[in-house]
Amino acid sequence: MTHLEELLCTRESVSSAEVMQQLRAGLARTAAASGTGAPIHQLLLDYFKLDERASNASFESAFKKYPETAQTLLALCSAHQLSTLHSLMQSLMEGQARPHGAFKRGLQAQADAHANKPGVVAALQGFASAAFSSPGAEVEMELSLGWNALEDCLLDRAAEHASVIDFAWGPAEQKKRAEALAIRLALARGAASDMLRAFLTDRSPQVVAQPSEWDREHAGASTDEVLVGVHHLATHDTLPAAWSDHLAKYPAAAQLLAVYQYTNGVALFCTDPSDTWSAGFLFLPAQQWQEANAEMVDWLTSVDFQDNPSSLPDWVRSAIAFGKIPGDASYWMLPIEGPFAGQVLLSNEDVSGESSRYADFDSMVADLRLHPHNVLGNGGYISYCATGHSFQLYPVGYRC
Repeated sequence: MTHLEELLCTRESVSSAEVMQQLRAGLARTAAASGTGAPIHQLLLDYFKLDERASNASFESAFKKYPETAQTLLALCSAHQLSTLHSLMQSLMEGQARPHGAFKRGLQAQADAHANKPGVVAALQGFASAAFSSPGAEVEMELSLGWNALEDCLLDRAAEHASVIDFAWGPAEQKKRAEALAIRLALARGAASDMLRAFLTDRSPQVVAQPSEWDREHAGASTDEVLVGVHHLATHDTLPAAWSDHLAKYPAAAQLLAVYQYTNGVALFCTDPSDTWSAGFLFLPAQQWQEANAEMVDWLTSVDFQDNPSSLPDWVRSAIAFGKIPGDASYWMLPIEGPFAGQVLLSNEDVSGESSRYADFDSMVADLRLHPHNVLGNGGYISYCATGHSFQLYPVGYRC
């Protein structure tokens, strides 16, 4: 299986936009080595230029700048019977924007459905005033909402020649795969409890931090790495027998149980050794799990599932809310039953998205040890304010 065939196999589980982003990162910059796939390879390269222009300016501007590509995409819409997208594109290309009105009607239906909620109606009206300020603005909005259908067509064409198109994984995916391999190798050498023990015995732990990429590129921040001294603090309580017995009933909790039998809670990456809430990550003591679960469920039913709180899956209510980044409303959780049993999720993002962060608890612990920025960079993003630096610093690594 080629890299491109492997990428296209993910289409059932990730959005077209994500697949296209990976394709853009790894597609060779010329189509010369793509054999029979050269025409679609070149079309993809041309499409990415047009799409970038549309994102940075407008579809109308993109169609004017790349008229030949626009005509090819228009023909693609026609061939795949994307009649609505075809007419929207054509209207902009002819300079006579003709919106279909479906989005406007949908927004009006939402306003009518929430007529008893003035705040919601006001927000919808405010959005509509910009989205429908002109026929051109409305067409732009309708195109952006339907653009993924065109991307699906391009991916279908690419799939026909996936065995020959010159594609290799981009830098971000290569890094992700290298980190995944490092996790597997680390777990082959020792258990997750060994990795937590290593944290607690590190003599001079330091977080490697930098200003954000945006600050480096747009605000003149230095690219230099800064070392921030931290502390790792374990609780000295033992895992309550009641929790030990409860977890033992669920095979999905075996890895979590093994770690908590070693240490019933630990605060990692603390900047203040006397304050565990200065931590970058907290493995909560089992005595706090019930309260944490209640807070997690309350948030989800009040926000993500507010329209139908009873639809929150039962497996969320029985999950172990074991971890937290101080200041973040989300909890790191391990379901002990249901479709995600044994996996690790970030509650406020993954439950409604029906996805998980890690395939198992040990992998999460290993990533925290090897690549802590992958965990600390989620939800309530951890940052540092170091002496002599005017920018907030964000974790990019760890030294011990």
